[in-house]
Amino acid sequence: MSTQKSQIALSLISHTNIGKTTLARTLLRKDIGLVADRAHVTLENQKYTVLETDAGESLQLWDTPGFPNCQKILSRLRGDRNPILRIVTEAWDRFRDRPSWCAQQAVLNVQQEADVVLYLVNATEEPSMAGYIASELQLLEWIGKPVIVLLNQTGPPRDRDEQQRLEQPWKDYFARYGFVRGVHSLDAFSRCWVQEGILFETIQSLLPSQDRQLMGRLFNVWRDKNLSVFHAAMEQWALLVSRAARSRVMTRGDGSPMDVQKQQAVDGLLKSLVNEVGATTKAVIALHGLEGDAIGVIQARMEHVEVRRGSQGLGDATLSGTAIGGIGGALTSGAYAGLHLDAATGGVSMGLFTVAGAVVGGVLGFFGGEAWAERQVGRTPMPVTWSDEYLDVLVQDVIIRYLAIAHFGRGQGQYVADPEDPRFWIAKVNTLVSKQQTALHEEWKRLRAQDPGAKTEGKATELTALFTTITLELLWSTYPASKRFLNRLG
Repeated sequence: MSTQKSQIALSLISHTNIGKTTLARTLLRKDIGLVADRAHVTLENQKYTVLETDAGESLQLWDTPGFPNCQKILSRLRGDRNPILRIVTEAWDRFRDRPSWCAQQAVLNVQQEADVVLYLVNATEEPSMAGYIASELQLLEWIGKPVIVLLNQTGPPRDRDEQQRLEQPWKDYFARYGFVRGVHSLDAFSRCWVQEGILFETIQSLLPSQDRQLMGRLFNVWRDKNLSVFHAAMEQWALLVSRAARSRVMTRGDGSPMDVQKQQAVDGLLKSLVNEVGATTKAVIALHGLEGDAIGVIQARMEHVEVRRGSQGLGDATLSGTAIGGIGGALTSGAYAGLHLDAATGGVSMGLFTVAGAVVGGVLGFFGGEAWAERQVGRTPMPVTWSDEYLDVLVQDVIIRYLAIAHFGRGQGQYVADPEDPRFWIAKVNTLVSKQQTALHEEWKRLRAQDPGAKTEGKATELTALFTTITLELLWSTYPASKRFLNRLG
């Protein structure tokens, strides 16, 4: 009587010091093993659970010792009728011949445990120039298990054409090996979680028919968990922006100079927003199983201030190069701000326009000590709110923040915002947010009509749906294969 299989096992192997344990940390969302920049850090096969169903079925990942220079081993095995049997039965001294012993452990694991082999390579190398690859593939060919090549160190996200140019030489190189069944980019530092889903789908397709259903159930666990995190993140960002849209601060109307009153009101808005951005960013970092400090420092400068009364301009003041210390997690530097006063409607709106979506934080010296073109006194309290234009930019900012977090691999350690990360996304996010401008502006109008002091707050359903639509389009366009499992949120 046969026992029904309850585990799928993956063996993660590579040449020594390529980054297996670092990638394992990213896949597992936790710190395991020892990571160090030297050969043979991992000396024994170590098993970890990646996914598990309620019934106890599991996907296991084996982190194995790295291959040494296998040429020495191959030279000893040439002509042997059963080279793999010799490798696994020969006595290798763990201390006097550590490289051969490590190779034996890796081969033993692949032969005895693996359903599918994940073979990690360094994408910064030329495949034909990495001489160790051919000898390692010889060993894998003797074992005969299906192999998926994973390209590590591919760097930050890039356009599909550029990504294809990076991957194609590797696909061409491995095309001659029939047991290599796929080549995937999966950078331990900058992979996106959807790339893991694409990998798991490929693994499922390579399994014998009786194991595919098991892998399908495990994949459903992965998908449900990650889509739940995705939706929770979209809701967190939407709540942040909805609160910003409803925020308002009144000028004092005490007869003091208007520039002083406006500065105080804007300070209040900024402080509130900076705190919200920091807290929400930290919450989304935690949702992704990461740790880190969302607080960073950015530099911003006021570019243009315009004061109007009705249709008559009272004057322009340019605040040239005024630097402001910022709080809230830097995605990029260089933000531009403008303030519009319309006394005819009794409203003041503060618009922040960022080149690449950075939220300005920190407000001391916001006007840099510069005088307005025409100083006025204010005797009537007026509301200061965020403008439609700035709220549009805030949407861009939080989506870029989400993408930076979603592409941060646990293998890096604690989350740290990288100013270079979002550059790939800026134009794409701007385009998609612009397409939703009409819907967004209707939402800003609706939210401003609400009582900002009301204790009851909805779930920002409309904004969450808009954020979801925009972000899914970004993920689909960058990782087309992900649409198979992401479309359930569309």
